Amino acid sequence: MRFLRCLIMLMISVPMFLPVAGCSGSGSGPGLLSISIYPNAPNLVAGSTLQLYATALYSNGNTSDVTSSVQWSSLATNIATITSPGGLATAGATAGTTVITASMKGISGTTTLTVAQSGAFGTYSSWSTTGSPSGVAVASFNNFSGTAPSGSNNVYVTDATNNMLRVFNPVGTQIASWSTTGEPHGVAINQNNNLYVIDITNSLVRKFNASGTQIKSWATTGSPSGIAVDVSTSNVYVTDSLNKQVFKYYSSGTQARSWQTNWVPYGIAADAHGNVYVTDITNRQVHFFDPNGNETAVPLTIAGFAYGIAVTPSGSYEFVTDYPDSLTLQYGSSGSPTTLSSGFVPYGVAVDAAGNVYITDLSKNFLHRY
Repeated sequence: MRFLRCLIMLMISVPMFLPVAGCSGSGSGPGLLSISIYPNAPNLVAGSTLQLYATALYSNGNTSDVTSSVQWSSLATNIATITSPGGLATAGATAGTTVITASMKGISGTTTLTVAQSGAFGTYSSWSTTGSPSGVAVASFNNFSGTAPSGSNNVYVTDATNNMLRVFNPVGTQIASWSTTGEPHGVAINQNNNLYVIDITNSLVRKFNASGTQIKSWATTGSPSGIAVDVSTSNVYVTDSLNKQVFKYYSSGTQARSWQTNWVPYGIAADAHGNVYVTDITNRQVHFFDPNGNETAVPLTIAGFAYGIAVTPSGSYEFVTDYPDSLTLQYGSSGSPTTLSSGFVPYGVAVDAAGNVYITDLSKNFLHRY
């Protein structure tokens, strides 16, 4: 009898578990259909880095950012490596192509990443601007989060003739413009898409949001010429060529410190590590500073006049405009220059995280991208 009771209880209990097993086997929620990588088919120069993003598409039509969830890999690690998790691609010293893969739950997405020696891509885009283009800044997607961040890779150009700031998308179509009041000169952008513009008429720094609304302004002394933003801290650096000074401001506009030079500073740039690069018109050099104004290396002597300057986020390459000689010079670890551009009058220069270089052309009112 005891055995019979156990057998009956077992027979009754089995059907109760069958539906549960059936439900778990059918899965829950939408299925993963595909993974795409942004940007598609990116270009990098040797030694530079680039943040890649992965987007998942599900059976219900929804998408989500899975950059930190996928397994990243690079087929040719001598060309470029990529962190996993993370998706940060780092170009090696060897030029070539590699296939980047992002995988999750048996689904993979791929893209081909091309690495070239800096400047090897050549001019692949030029577009006309209105007025006299002087300063230029680019909103590199390496400074933002998300799969398709708003404003990523938009290019901002100051129009000194018409006292305006003009916004172009990456293919050179003007998508916005706004008045800056006073003559705009240099321009820089932080990781929140806030723009800092030098007004040389009124010796001011004007801060705008991405929509063109002025948030605030503050006075500088002397003759402000160059401006840069440290993207990791949003500290703002301004050169005063009249008084031979460099000013450091917090993003609020409060002055953090200043330092004196015995030469004329003009262009200024900052890399992702907070190092500050200042062009020296007097001696045709570039000086290197830490964020506190301490000179950290022997100045780099330029083969021409040093005006505008841009540096890659890693600090591996510097790009210097020499407008009296109609040249843009590129410097790397060797210290020997490569001529990046010639034949037009360059002034402002900017570089994005992928190594693309943007140069304003005062002679023809153009912007060139290399």
